[in-house]
Amino acid sequence: MNKEFEQTPELQILAAMLAGTFVQRRDLYARQLDDGRYLCVRKPLTENHLVAHLKGTHTLGTYVLDANSQARFAVVDADDDLQLARLANMSMSLAKGGLPSYLEASRRGGHLWLFFAQPMPGKTVRAFGQNLLKLYNLDGIEFFPKQDKLAGGPGSLIRLPFGIHRKDGQRYGFVTDRGEPLAPTLAEQIRILAHPRTVEKSALDDHLKRHKALTQESSAVQHGTSGVTLSEQIKRRMTVLDFVGQYVELSPAGRGLCPFHDDHHHSFSVNAEKNYWHCFAGCGGGSLIDFWMKWQGVEFRQAVKELAGMLL
Repeated sequence: MNKEFEQTPELQILAAMLAGTFVQRRDLYARQLDDGRYLCVRKPLTENHLVAHLKGTHTLGTYVLDANSQARFAVVDADDDLQLARLANMSMSLAKGGLPSYLEASRRGGHLWLFFAQPMPGKTVRAFGQNLLKLYNLDGIEFFPKQDKLAGGPGSLIRLPFGIHRKDGQRYGFVTDRGEPLAPTLAEQIRILAHPRTVEKSALDDHLKRHKALTQESSAVQHGTSGVTLSEQIKRRMTVLDFVGQYVELSPAGRGLCPFHDDHHHSFSVNAEKNYWHCFAGCGGGSLIDFWMKWQGVEFRQAVKELAGMLL
């Protein structure tokens, strides 16, 4: 896969498509070093840079805010496979609510991209992201942009898709919620993402209203008399193995047929030691709350409410 773009005669067209979707500004760019860090190059980004990114000569990063502190996309960053599974859960739930997103694999974990129908102020996008992290209980997962507004520097960046990661020499494309490639080749994936499905402003405004309601009601929902969050009380009440075992027939080793896809290979597993479930076919994973969210097709707060009534 590393040599895929070397054989493509349409590199310039693909580079232009890539930039149209993922590049916010061209007055500067970021280049990934061999140790994985990024260097800001304060020179104009050119077509040659983008072609070199696809060919693998060097790897670029893309800044999430433009020079006016606006964003055309937001990114949720997962650092391991379990977090990536939780992003897959979130992606499927968002799709049911009319919020399209795109899941990208990476060296560790992956990225969930959400594109906006029009550029949005960084402050608005940040509030939207905080809402998502609360709704889906994604503590410890990063959201980009990391700034409401630029203050002297270019702000946060994310690796520009489809380039070679300098630390492992691999390319990573986009995948479906089930972990299958978005399209058979990376060139086809770029063509699909040249016109991504977007989050409409009305949907974003609705989430911001819900975020405000969450903030106002957080103390009533999150804490019991013990001061421990309600979600933590639920997790302490029953192990994932015992809870999931009520809904999925598991072997003594914790393996079974995944209830979330047409499974014939016992792709579903519960890690009793670390207390989480995971589907190796790409259906997600996480805590017993994550399982109930997926089982019932509900968001985090609703899942906590229902489980509290069942277990506490």
